[in-house]
Amino acid sequence: MSDNGAQAAGPRPVTTQTRRDAVVDELRRAIVAGELKAGQRMREVHIAQQLGVSRPTLREAIYQLIHEGLLEQQPYRGVVVTTIDEKFITDTADVRVALETLAAKALADDPDGSRRAKLEAAWQEYRAAHGAQDAARLHQAHVALHRTIWDASDNTMLKRIWPTVEAQINLAITVDESTRSDPDRALHVHEPLIDAILGGDPQTIEAEVERHTRASADELIEILAERKRSGEDSEA
Repeated sequence: MSDNGAQAAGPRPVTTQTRRDAVVDELRRAIVAGELKAGQRMREVHIAQQLGVSRPTLREAIYQLIHEGLLEQQPYRGVVVTTIDEKFITDTADVRVALETLAAKALADDPDGSRRAKLEAAWQEYRAAHGAQDAARLHQAHVALHRTIWDASDNTMLKRIWPTVEAQINLAITVDESTRSDPDRALHVHEPLIDAILGGDPQTIEAEVERHTRASADELIEILAERKRSGEDSEA
């Protein structure tokens, strides 16, 4: 607590019974909100006290977030909030364009309507999360929307690959959300992508997946570069 009584930024106490999932949700929220900064060390004693949980419970949550890609273990430093660079963003976009185009086309080739129904349900949840103005719920709905595109493709290999790439996609989405902090923009840029997939035209799907993924990656790279330039200017 500061001298003026304002609450310091950072993880907030977990008010429900101390459970790993509650801690994961709160740490994820703090990362998405930018309260835990890229490169920041996860000091167990301090964070456990902030959250009001035991260190073993905190460690379980930290292991989960390492798996998701939001945290990473570094030699001699311990666990830190993951930092990404331009190459990571570009490489992730390359993989997403190739594989999500394949998944989206397969989803659209829907003999009985069940694949589209899964996507429509995920899209409805995304819009509901946006309307609720709940950042943590919106983040989960955002990841789930892309997971649904892969899963509803009914492509065995894509479904097996998803757990491998989910951490990187989750991280890219997290950085995008915390950097822009613009839920309305996120909603609007997804609308043409979902419309294209539900429309079923392969060329339109290919163009929209490319546009959606590349444009977001390029904008994010520029935003991060501008912030870096601004930081360097302020230090000069």
